[in-house]
Amino acid sequence: MKKMAICILMGALLMAIVPPAASQEETGPIISILIDVDTTPSPNYDEVRSAEANLHTIYGEIARRKGTETIFLTQDVASSRIRLLLAQYSLFGAIEFGISGQHSDDQLSTLTLSEQKAIITKSIEFAEAARICGMTEVHVTGFMPPGFDQNADTYEVIDDLGFMYNAGFQAGLIFEPGHEEDVWPYQVEGRNFYALPLSTASVDGELVPLHDKKMAEMEISGSEWAEILKTKVDGAAANDEPVVVLVSTSVSADGEYLDALKAFLDHAVSQDANIVNARTLVNYAKTGSLTPLLFEESECIDCEEGEEYGQATIRAVETPAPEPAEAVDEETPETEDIEIEA
Repeated sequence: MKKMAICILMGALLMAIVPPAASQEETGPIISILIDVDTTPSPNYDEVRSAEANLHTIYGEIARRKGTETIFLTQDVASSRIRLLLAQYSLFGAIEFGISGQHSDDQLSTLTLSEQKAIITKSIEFAEAARICGMTEVHVTGFMPPGFDQNADTYEVIDDLGFMYNAGFQAGLIFEPGHEEDVWPYQVEGRNFYALPLSTASVDGELVPLHDKKMAEMEISGSEWAEILKTKVDGAAANDEPVVVLVSTSVSADGEYLDALKAFLDHAVSQDANIVNARTLVNYAKTGSLTPLLFEESECIDCEEGEEYGQATIRAVETPAPEPAEAVDEETPETEDIEIEA
């Protein structure tokens, strides 16, 4: 597949956060945080700006604890101005971009195999465009179906496209036959990719995925959500299990759910947890190593000429990063306006 690239001429790069180490001590539980950059289907400009600011808030909280994450993108998101922010994130190689569908409300199981392949292929191209020519590489190896909706054709497509893992599973709720109890990533029978189960917990007698949107729908308070996450971390440490959490930019970027995310991350750090992206977790399940995977560099278009992508030519971007941990300000920095020539 042809590699696409964003050519960004940087006036000033203000990303001040030190990236996570290439490998981490395996002294505590392994935690993987998946971020769903969720918007309405076909979001307008204001909705994109809101999602962008919310993503930066969540990213900042994880980075302050020297962790990393996987950011899942629909085409609606990856083709928007957020791509410029993502390109700056790509400077830190441990951050991973995964892909979803075209829109947040896609139901892939209602589409033909060829329709699914067209959507997923284009989604890869948009996500892999979020890089800086000559400086960074983006390799999409992870997939999460919108709304966890998929079928055998989806499996066929992501297998054919060479995905490493599929995050469309939930431990004890959505699983492959014979893997009802599995909490670690496992290879799907007859396929080359791994299933990555989202962790689950019993809430009021019901098994529920560790997904902030689901918790909010159940009217679980922020303090209750924080306690559920802390308890899961403690259990993971005792039972040698990973913790895989899905947070949404529309839920966990402010208010009591942001407080819950902070409390969860602080507790994870206190337990010497390894906060890694999903690709690293899957690789750990395969090899026993937390060292991030390395990829060959791909050819990059000459940045001096700029690159036409969609309807815009990218010329510059400046995005302040959150302050370092020792000087954290409670007020989340906002992204600056980005110059885009139509």
